Amino acid sequence: MIRKFLRPGEFCIVTEPTILETLVGSCVTVCLYNLRNGCAAMNHFLRDKPVGGAKADIGEFGSTSTQHIIARLMAIDASPTHYRAVIFGGAAVLKMASGSDIGRKNVDMAMKVLADAHIRVAHKEVLGQRGRRVTFETETGTAECRFAGDVGKKRRG
Repeated sequence: MIRKFLRPGEFCIVTEPTILETLVGSCVTVCLYNLRNGCAAMNHFLRDKPVGGAKADIGEFGSTSTQHIIARLMAIDASPTHYRAVIFGGAAVLKMASGSDIGRKNVDMAMKVLADAHIRVAHKEVLGQRGRRVTFETETGTAECRFAGDVGKKRRG
């Protein structure tokens, strides 16, 4: 089976069984799975939305990245009820002097984009103070998550 590791700002849409992996702290990953045909997607975004009129890199922001993977999957199957989402990340891994909560903003954006697209969130494991390593098996739609540095895994899906 193909394996792909997503770095910050990357996303992947697949129609063949693939194992997608990433490591998130304050960043967020959205795993999307089609219950009927097995197509799937995963992103890894750094911030909630672009600020000002600057040209945005699609993968960097939750608003653009999550909308993009949804649009690509909807081009294959346009029924939102055929999809389930799982969200991980948004931890406060660094103390911010400004009091800004980047992780919470990232989680809120993922939830908003998915709600706007009428896609059900089957599970979310977010916030806290530790990073997470996520493995998403697109063949089954199963996501495994463990805290960065831990040996054991928790199965979610």
